[in-house]
Amino acid sequence: MLQVMVAIPLFALAGQAATSVLTRMMGQAPDKNVFYRLFVLVASPVVKPCRWIAPRFIPDRHLPLVAFSLLLVAYIWIMIEIAATCVRHGQAVAQCLQSQ
Repeated sequence: MLQVMVAIPLFALAGQAATSVLTRMMGQAPDKNVFYRLFVLVASPVVKPCRWIAPRFIPDRHLPLVAFSLLLVAYIWIMIEIAATCVRHGQAVAQCLQSQ
């Protein structure tokens, strides 16, 4: 469950970055794109608290990158913990994931 709660805003931030690049390539402002705004809405509960974590010299426009980095580290840590739990119980990781 925790893995999904981390993955959703992680993929929303990745989608926000991809949509931003694509809309800029097409000559539009990303803020006018519906999908970009949807990704911003989904990721905002994670991006806003990053202002408290990040030092003041980091501009607000870089906060999604800070949030993405933190979420990526959390996602990798969760995956390692899942694998370690499977190994601790004497199962192969693939077998353990299929039994859940």
